[in-house]
Amino acid sequence: MLMIKNFTSIFWTNTDASTNQLYTYFGIAAGCILFLVIFFTYYFSKKYRAKQPDELPEQKEINHKFELFILILAICITAFFLIMSINTMQQIQDIPENPKPDLVITGHQWWWEAKYPQSGVLTANEIHIPVGKRILLEVNSADVIHSWWVPALGRKIDMIPGLKNYIWLYADKPREYLGACSEFCGIEHARMRIRVVADTEEDFKKWTESQLEPVITQATPLFDKGKALFEQKTCTNCHGINGTPFSENIGPNLTHFGSRKRFLSDMKPVTRENLKEWLTNPQNVKPGVKMPNFIFNPDEIEALTEYIYNLK
Repeated sequence: MLMIKNFTSIFWTNTDASTNQLYTYFGIAAGCILFLVIFFTYYFSKKYRAKQPDELPEQKEINHKFELFILILAICITAFFLIMSINTMQQIQDIPENPKPDLVITGHQWWWEAKYPQSGVLTANEIHIPVGKRILLEVNSADVIHSWWVPALGRKIDMIPGLKNYIWLYADKPREYLGACSEFCGIEHARMRIRVVADTEEDFKKWTESQLEPVITQATPLFDKGKALFEQKTCTNCHGINGTPFSENIGPNLTHFGSRKRFLSDMKPVTRENLKEWLTNPQNVKPGVKMPNFIFNPDEIEALTEYIYNLK
């Protein structure tokens, strides 16, 4: 029993106790059935095997009482887990009638848009939540069906265009939780990763305040050249930057991009080298992505990298 509880805690450390309990009971029942199947397979294969090459094994009549017992037992086990599953679903899906989400995640091909309605923060891919607080998450999709799943924070839930779904998130430890889109959504589905950073209350407050601040700009010739190119090369038709006239969200919001640890839906660390590689030819880095190859020359790539990398 203790071993099964420790095993389940690897995957479900932060879900409701009812989910842990159901998963534990499933594990116990499955383990017992597996043991019985192996035991009786070995036992009867030994007992009724032929002793001599020409000797038939002992023939037995069907035991109807035993078959009836097994049938009733199977029905009882199925009914038990059906009732427990329904009760657990009702407990973990206690969404209010007029939900006011703490966090809204929109799935795009192939990145995550994160919006915090209460504070007004808008960011992409790197998602922060406070520790020790139940977070009401609203999910939806901007294009095709996606599915949000961070195993250690709760069950998965589909993201359907035009439909709002809700789920509770809860993190009990300050650390990073990894997940992925679990519904095939196109060629880059496998690289649509999720990283949720659970901060202490103080750190989450600092992060929120920093996201609301205007981006820090550098008055250097290369930075200014990159900024001008960013506007001239129609980057602003897809990418928004808070505090500027550009608010499109066809592509990820780039406000404070330089303060993030990773980009491309958690695919690569945020470094100058990775950013240059991406700007040189996005299709080589992430085939099928919607950002086209603008065929920038080396000087333009250097300037754009300087600008985007320093959006902090």
